[in-house]
Amino acid sequence: MGSGKSVCQHRYRVPLKLIVRLAMRKSLFPADDSLPTWLHTLACFVVVSLFGTPLIWWGSEAILFRHLEPVAGPEIGQYFFGSAALEGKAAVWAGWSLIMFGAAFFALGARYTRAGRESAALRLLPWVLIAASVLLALPISRHG
Repeated sequence: MGSGKSVCQHRYRVPLKLIVRLAMRKSLFPADDSLPTWLHTLACFVVVSLFGTPLIWWGSEAILFRHLEPVAGPEIGQYFFGSAALEGKAAVWAGWSLIMFGAAFFALGARYTRAGRESAALRLLPWVLIAASVLLALPISRHG
């Protein structure tokens, strides 16, 4: 105790490394580690493609045809852009918003691959794409 610090200060000291970045286990499921890298990567993208592909498809159609039918949200009776179909510029804005949202799912898939495990850019990219999707959806209320 000659340093002038109390016992409590020494006992509850948390390393700065733990505060800045929590260590991520190699994988959520130990069986994942036994998979070949190509199969693990394929599995990551197959899972996220179930969610991301429809959003990108609907967004592409909305941009191409300038028309978007109501897109159901995660809860029954909820819609992403309202219960009425969108036409013209509003459909194009909604289409780009859906594409960004779908791309966020693929960014999540890339984040959980073995190659993307340590990438700071891939940790941030899904959040940036979700924010871009929300920002692109804001003008729809003005045009719709």
